[in-house]
Amino acid sequence: MKNPYAPTNAPLLPFDMWAPGTEVLRTLPPTLREWLTDSTSLADRIAASTGAPVGVRLIEQRLAFLSREQQALLAAPSSGCLLREALLSGLGRPWVFAQSLVPDHTLETHPWLAELGDASLGATLNALEGIERGPFEFAPLPAVHPLAARALAGLNATPATVWARRSWFALRGRRLLLQEVFLPELVPC
Repeated sequence: MKNPYAPTNAPLLPFDMWAPGTEVLRTLPPTLREWLTDSTSLADRIAASTGAPVGVRLIEQRLAFLSREQQALLAAPSSGCLLREALLSGLGRPWVFAQSLVPDHTLETHPWLAELGDASLGATLNALEGIERGPFEFAPLPAVHPLAARALAGLNATPATVWARRSWFALRGRRLLLQEVFLPELVPC
């Protein structure tokens, strides 16, 4: 079976480069492309696809630092942030690894973001009114990329490349970044 994660004929991206727009996705199988571009909550989409409740497991939550590029994207006055990593599963299989970066100034205004536990951040944000979402950016991440390596840690299957997307959300003008890595279990959907 052909690896749908392999970016055949897709432009090569630098190690930490995210591509806006969907042109980079044009060679992917339609099912994977639909998952990457769907703006609804991935937790809701997984539940709808499996007919069962989605499992959300908080993997880690800690203080961290934004890169300069992330700081600029989030209009964050400082580099401090809360890093939150969670795994979304369907029927007991891991489908999506989600990493959120919440700048300190966003957390000061919205401290509840540090108290989500095993709740889905995407589903929580989609349920709120007045949330603004930035455009998606996409990247085929090699397994050695730090975000991909975190996503693939502990999985039996380790593809050479995984597809990821990211977008920012703004809550009363304060942004946070949500990065989602689509795991090999998603392909059969």
